[in-house]
Amino acid sequence: MAESDQGDKSEDPTDQRRREARNKGNVAKSTDLNAAAAMLAATGGLLFLGPELARGCASLIQSYLSGPAWLELDRFMVAQDLARVFRESAKFLLPFLFLMFCTALLANLSQIGFLFTTEPLNLKWSRLNPISGFQRIFSVAALAKFGTSVGKIVAMASLAIWFLCLKVPALQGLGNAETDVILGTLGTVILELAFQLALAMLVIALLDFSFQKWKHEQDLKMTKQEVRDEMKNMDGDPHIRQRRKEAHRKLAMAREMNAVRDADVVITNPTHISVALKYDPEKHPAPVVVAKGMGEIALRIREIAREHKVPIIERKPLARALYKDVKVGQAIPLEMYDVFVEIMAYVYKLAGRKLPTD
Repeated sequence: MAESDQGDKSEDPTDQRRREARNKGNVAKSTDLNAAAAMLAATGGLLFLGPELARGCASLIQSYLSGPAWLELDRFMVAQDLARVFRESAKFLLPFLFLMFCTALLANLSQIGFLFTTEPLNLKWSRLNPISGFQRIFSVAALAKFGTSVGKIVAMASLAIWFLCLKVPALQGLGNAETDVILGTLGTVILELAFQLALAMLVIALLDFSFQKWKHEQDLKMTKQEVRDEMKNMDGDPHIRQRRKEAHRKLAMAREMNAVRDADVVITNPTHISVALKYDPEKHPAPVVVAKGMGEIALRIREIAREHKVPIIERKPLARALYKDVKVGQAIPLEMYDVFVEIMAYVYKLAGRKLPTD
């Protein structure tokens, strides 16, 4: 049983394990999905931006071919011409390049989200070991990856051949056609072929991405002993303990703020301290502190009291004594009871109610 705990990775990875793997750049990702998205974007871009690209390239080439046959060039003229080429080509190339950039960015973000880490750039001396490198090249995983790549190439080539065979009759009739018709037909056939290949690549990429997600999950799985060790480390981590204390503090504060709504009175000092009191003679013989705080917490107690029409009374010495000596959930001490009775008599008189007695 102990041996099984040590070696059998049967447990799902913990959140800590996933975070560590992600920080190291170990994420599920398919490069085929990036390629498929880029190919689809390029096909769509050429479909809508192709005429503009063709006209721009033709105009730029024509402007140089129609110039003088001989030119005397110097560094200044070359720099000037290069600047002109970049300026003119940017007009029709930038929209297409921007489309490709956005596609590549979205394809990566859709797979792994935003992730920046320098861990993969660190030099690992183990990778320089020729024996380990030889084993990686000729491992079962490497051979399987090679076989998968060959299968993809064969599938894509078969699809391309099948598509072109269907287009042979249409291409045979272009022998006597005008140049514009030939170029237009060839462009349409090429775009259709690219679109078919991009769709086929997208299907393959989605299957590959699903496999990469599954494999990544399997690689991250842990043994029962690893889970136990991680839980021990987390319990001993001061940052984890601090986060737990903060969570407990916020939960307790939320309960106190809710209790203010049902309080009978709030004693203030007048702005720095607020203490909310509740008197229920059926449950407690003396008034109980249901919430207290200083600074912003005191301000929040007063805001909630005003929202729920809980009386707010300013008694500086009493507020300081209650805040200092009485914990939340405790009844006020006997020496403060006379003062509280006086306050509650005033509050009940305002509300037109009778002060409850034992």
